[in-house]
Amino acid sequence: MSQVVRDLEGKVALIIGGTRNQGAEFAKNIAGRGATTIVTYQGDEQAAKATLATLETLGATVEAVRSDATSAAEVDALFTDVVARHGKLDIVVHVPGRVIKKPIADTTDDDFDQLIVRNTRTAFNTLRATARRIADNGRYVVLSTTLTSIMTGTYGLYSGSKAAVERMVVAAAKELGERGVTVNAVAPGPVDDDFFRGAETPESIAAAALHNPHGRLGLPTDTAPLVGWLVSAEAGWVSGQTIRANGAMF
Repeated sequence: MSQVVRDLEGKVALIIGGTRNQGAEFAKNIAGRGATTIVTYQGDEQAAKATLATLETLGATVEAVRSDATSAAEVDALFTDVVARHGKLDIVVHVPGRVIKKPIADTTDDDFDQLIVRNTRTAFNTLRATARRIADNGRYVVLSTTLTSIMTGTYGLYSGSKAAVERMVVAAAKELGERGVTVNAVAPGPVDDDFFRGAETPESIAAAALHNPHGRLGLPTDTAPLVGWLVSAEAGWVSGQTIRANGAMF
């Protein structure tokens, strides 16, 4: 049995949206390596309690905090509180997002506002707070989507809202590089979780799995090691990148 590497001992990590789906798997990876890990959630208290119970078995200090990433004031208060209580902040992972699958012609103003707020503004809020408060040699990772690099069809507005995030990643990486801070995006293909299944039909889910050369959808356990590596010391020379994780699907 391989020994768990505790390479994040002494680090403080904040996982925005870290209680469900891929976010919960990212939190398990990071807490399991020894980092003090704070996970946030907006409304699903049961999921937060369940994830926190799992994290508490991993031998690290862990917390779950209710916070709305769409609110700049709440994000600012969250970051201020984490630094005040733990003395610093070394790692930030941003997960929240929203998907609406429609042709552009059928997309409403409300659809547009929802996607920009949930996908673009939330990432901006946490990226700005990170730039102001993260420790030297810190790590920021945001979840994007492989759809930003392919013909997207009915995912056009969703992919557009995430593409804006990828450009902010490049800008922030250049701004923060002199402090040794890295800023990256991870862009999965279809991942078998509630987020993907909520936007699809059983038929389209099966078709997506068959379309992948591996014959299956991705899993949160496929993307967590990549995020885990990007927040490690070994990834210090990787910054301003969007890394596709899709099993050669696209």
